[in-house]
Amino acid sequence: MPLQSNVNVSVRYAPETTFGTAASAAGGQRLRRVSSTLALAKDAFTSNEVRSDQQVFDARHGTRRVGGALAGELSTQTFDDFLEAAMRGTWTAGVSGSNTQFTSLTVSGSAFQIGGGSWITQGFKVGDVIRLSGFTHANVAKNFRITALTATAATVTPQPAAMTSQATFSVAVQGKKLVNGTSIRSFTIEQNYPDIDISELYTGCRVGEMAIQLPPSGIATVNTTIVGQNGQNLASPSAPYFTNPVAETATGVLAGVNGSLYVDGAASAVITGLDFSINCNLSSTPVVGSNVVPDVFYGRTVITGNVSAYLESEALLNVFTDEEEIDIIAQIDAAGVAPADFLCFRFHRVKFTGISKTVGPDGGVVASFPFQALLRTGGAGTVYDQSTAVIQRSNV
Repeated sequence: MPLQSNVNVSVRYAPETTFGTAASAAGGQRLRRVSSTLALAKDAFTSNEVRSDQQVFDARHGTRRVGGALAGELSTQTFDDFLEAAMRGTWTAGVSGSNTQFTSLTVSGSAFQIGGGSWITQGFKVGDVIRLSGFTHANVAKNFRITALTATAATVTPQPAAMTSQATFSVAVQGKKLVNGTSIRSFTIEQNYPDIDISELYTGCRVGEMAIQLPPSGIATVNTTIVGQNGQNLASPSAPYFTNPVAETATGVLAGVNGSLYVDGAASAVITGLDFSINCNLSSTPVVGSNVVPDVFYGRTVITGNVSAYLESEALLNVFTDEEEIDIIAQIDAAGVAPADFLCFRFHRVKFTGISKTVGPDGGVVASFPFQALLRTGGAGTVYDQSTAVIQRSNV
């Protein structure tokens, strides 16, 4: 009788139309993973009655739930659906502008300067990663991130090359953006064990938390915590459930050494690590007369993290001491031909909630700052996305 190997287990998923009702078996997407701890769990309770034989006579199973986590290495496209579910928003195509909306485009210092229109009116925001097209120049097909914005000037990083005024051009926020919202999503997730021809099928699965770690040396990782309503075991011919799933994405994994990190508006070369989590605070309460919960409820979306850095001045210490509000922006680029694919994570209103450090005998002093990301409002009203976090992906 064969035994199931770890490496041959396949994880597939699909969005549900109705919570708790399995998605169509004709769909499905294979998911890249490092590990999975998804499993059906049940409450259990034991009889407390006292008998003459002084032994326990019965124990029962209670409410069923699905729990566990999917751990993986971060790559573009792979976790788009789960990021969308955790943020409770919807991926939206980036805005664009061209010589139809603007009369000219040129470079002034570190800014792209337009004539005859408004970056702000067109919908561009601070933090957006943009690309130019429609003409020939070194600035075309290159990633630039907006660091400051007025009606006519978009200050960007990296520094753009000098450029004469262009009359024919296009500039667009690359790919799609995701901001915090209140949408409700659920998934059907299958763990297929082909060596023994069975599957575990989990329904009513919501993304409870996504934790992302960006180490200074190593591959970026993502850990997706799942809370589900119910699960069942399937055997051939019902397994696998998803009969024709889409193949896994083929994009390269992301590493912390590729890209850029900005803290309090300045590029940082002393950050030793960044991690954060998006927590939807899911809960489910048992009901009388059913062994499954009626729903998995959302709480507030809470985004927290931790940034560690070598101490080079009092600047980061003062952020905590003086209860300052700063921004943290991490853009992680994929290796390959320019312009690089990327994921960009932006927190435009952050407070450090503590500080810890160990002053030892060797190396530099590293301080660790836990932080809370907060809803960004104001900021001239329209130059910032009104959200706790903003995620931009290069893929459309």
